[in-house]
Amino acid sequence: MAFSLQKSTDLRRWLIAFVLFSAFGGIWGLSSPLFNVPDEPEHAVYAAAAVRGQVWATTEGGRTTVTVPADFAAASGIPTCFEFQPHVPAGCAPQFGGRSGDAEATTTVGHYPPAYYAYAGLATLVADGKTAVYLMRALTVVLVAGLLASAACSALATQRPPLALAGLGLATTPMLFFFAGSVNPQAPEIAAAISLWCAGLVLLTRLRVDPDLPLTWRNPLLRRCLMAVLLLTVTRPLSLLWLTLIVVALLALSGTSKSLVRLMRTGAVIGIAPLVFVTAGSTLAWVVFRDSLTLLPVQQWAETPFREAVPTALSTIDAQLVQMVGTFGWLDTPLRGWVVDVFLIGLVGVGTLSLAVARRREMIVLGLIAAAVLLIPTVLQLMTYRESGFTWQGRYTLPLAVGVPLVLGLLLATHEDRRPAGLQGVVRVSGIVFVVVQVAALLWALNRNVNGISGFLGVTPAGWAPPLPVGVLAVALASTAVAAVILALRAQPPVVAVAPIHPASAPVEAAATGRPASSDRGSVDALRGPAT
Repeated sequence: MAFSLQKSTDLRRWLIAFVLFSAFGGIWGLSSPLFNVPDEPEHAVYAAAAVRGQVWATTEGGRTTVTVPADFAAASGIPTCFEFQPHVPAGCAPQFGGRSGDAEATTTVGHYPPAYYAYAGLATLVADGKTAVYLMRALTVVLVAGLLASAACSALATQRPPLALAGLGLATTPMLFFFAGSVNPQAPEIAAAISLWCAGLVLLTRLRVDPDLPLTWRNPLLRRCLMAVLLLTVTRPLSLLWLTLIVVALLALSGTSKSLVRLMRTGAVIGIAPLVFVTAGSTLAWVVFRDSLTLLPVQQWAETPFREAVPTALSTIDAQLVQMVGTFGWLDTPLRGWVVDVFLIGLVGVGTLSLAVARRREMIVLGLIAAAVLLIPTVLQLMTYRESGFTWQGRYTLPLAVGVPLVLGLLLATHEDRRPAGLQGVVRVSGIVFVVVQVAALLWALNRNVNGISGFLGVTPAGWAPPLPVGVLAVALASTAVAAVILALRAQPPVVAVAPIHPASAPVEAAATGRPASSDRGSVDALRGPAT
């Protein structure tokens, strides 16, 4: 009975989180004009082709030629009048849809791994034109929301859920939801990484306390880890790199040789390992033989000496960091500086308290993760700048970068033996930061789409109208953000006690009280139960 009740509670929490995250993605999907998200026409064309079996079409110079419904053959021309022009409202775009038959089209992503595209392209089998695009966006929203809901449930499994959820709130930036409401595999990749970070760290820290923790499919933490790993093997060309780095970071943060051996020997891992090897191997082969990492040629930097390229690559870091929080349109509308500053206040607040409880090993790993976030894009750009220029965007690094706020929040939530002052304050501040950043980002993006950045919502005559009134979308997102924060602040730890990650005080307490250290066995046994 207890197990059934716990399963019911977990399912209810997952469903609530799923609805909230779906609302975020859906609102952004309705707030973005068709093909207003970077490269969305290219992804939509490939999705329409992939679901029809065209996943190995001829590719020359980074462009793949496919045959798709005629509507999608015209997709690349829709945003031409407003892309890269933030002062131009999106209403200048021609109508999309109304064409019959099939036509040839080219796409710059036709050599990417096809799994996401075959999934999103299902919408084109039941609808056409504008309706098909919105359905493809909806499929992306559902996938992202499911992964983020699983991450939230992992955060709720800690002893201080509001702190873990504070880290999750900082990781789910407006940029994530902007892409969740589009046809693009970027948001599913980031969401899968978030789910793996959360479930992986909680699972490994519990294994440090109880090496005999059951590791079966009934353990939701293990299940979430394996599903996230599986998704990251098929999502984008660089997903395998991020997956490797995340797994290494998680093991370095909280792994032990015993826990690693146990994981490798457990039936659930052994059972899914062949499938993971197949998907990872096929994606790696795809990336190699389809040359998926090749970008469109950019001749501007072909003759630039390496010594001059280094400072140019380093100079792009600031823009990449802003892009991780929010840069909308076709990279033409970065968030206002004050909004980024508010986000940094929340990140610094959580980080300051977290570093106060972190141990040397954890601080070193966090520093290495942050360094990798800054250096990997620089190194990769310097390897390819003569062929493709300096085109790295901050969102590309988000699968790794989200690990910083997530780990900071999870360390505060799980270090039961260390309680710095100000925990309640940082949770409240993080909640305020989340609401302010999310609402401000949507209003800024809406203003760009409806009026152009030189106009003002409700004042300047509208140049584009979303499917729902602007006020409805803004109020809906603000209400969703407030509801999410209230639920996070009220979140309670698992009903059963959870032993601290570092129970070093147990022998001391035993010596002082005369009771054996095994008197804490009840809390250890609780870790084996379904309350995960």
